[in-house]
Amino acid sequence: MKTLYLLRHAKSGWDDDQLSDAERPITKRGKRDCQLIASEIQRREHIFNYVYCSTAKRAQETLKRFQADSSILDAADIVHDEALYTFEAPKLLAWIKDLPQTQSNALIIGHNPALADLANYLYDGKIGHVGTCTFMELEINIEYWDQLRADSAKLIEIIRPKQFR
Repeated sequence: MKTLYLLRHAKSGWDDDQLSDAERPITKRGKRDCQLIASEIQRREHIFNYVYCSTAKRAQETLKRFQADSSILDAADIVHDEALYTFEAPKLLAWIKDLPQTQSNALIIGHNPALADLANYLYDGKIGHVGTCTFMELEINIEYWDQLRADSAKLIEIIRPKQFR
């Protein structure tokens, strides 16, 4: 059994048109949403052993806010990977299939539409819109990450910031 946690980065700003997409920071609302979601995840007593984060600034800031606003990532091994700066689910799926087989869980902090498309591919239902700072937990009945396939996951929970605003 594997558990895949997916977290879309917090709301990012488009105020500075001189910045590249990868350099866009999170907004004030994004910072508030990080606090809401981090607190709720901590309240539900999630423990993350491995965290993989896109190198985009908005994903990195989301990670830092989660570290500042809770203790949920204190014991986690954290990896920053440029390959997670993708908007394509097939690329993200291929990346996850290469995770160390000994890991039973992983938290991916990344981007849409890759996260939403991946979740909808793995889950045998329909997740719908995955807004910024949305957290999903998928339980997958596989022994090895490279066994991931369509409709192999059960959606355990989805936490959206708008639930707490």
